[in-house]
Amino acid sequence: MKNFKKNLKINKTAKSKDVILSLIACFCFFPLLVQSAGLVPCGGEGEPDCNLCHLLVLAQNVLNFAMEMAFLLVVVLIIYGGLRWVFSLGKEENIRAGQKLITNAIIGLIIILAAWLIVNAIFALIVKIGVSPEYYDPNRPWYDIECTP
Repeated sequence: MKNFKKNLKINKTAKSKDVILSLIACFCFFPLLVQSAGLVPCGGEGEPDCNLCHLLVLAQNVLNFAMEMAFLLVVVLIIYGGLRWVFSLGKEENIRAGQKLITNAIIGLIIILAAWLIVNAIFALIVKIGVSPEYYDPNRPWYDIECTP
């Protein structure tokens, strides 16, 4: 009976952590999900017909949305790792766990940024080579794809 009460207490603690993390995720991620409407500026009422350039705009918009979500997740993980470190109460395993979470979040951020750089460079190359000159403006930033009708 004693072990059952101990396990019940651990489960309540785990459930409260899950509820808190879920609430944080809802408040942080929901505004980003609402912004995801209108990924392609074509094909609708009063909008130009879609072409290859708009497919690249769609890919760029999805990539930008994924980057926003990834940055938000990294920030949440760093905050959680810091809180775990601060509230470790001197327990060595909690200190190490918080430090490891922060380190892994920063390493993940570096990997995400490297992947973003590679993918956006490929998109810029595709736009420069494959899209007709009236759609490509060499004076624009390489990561900013805009289609003109």
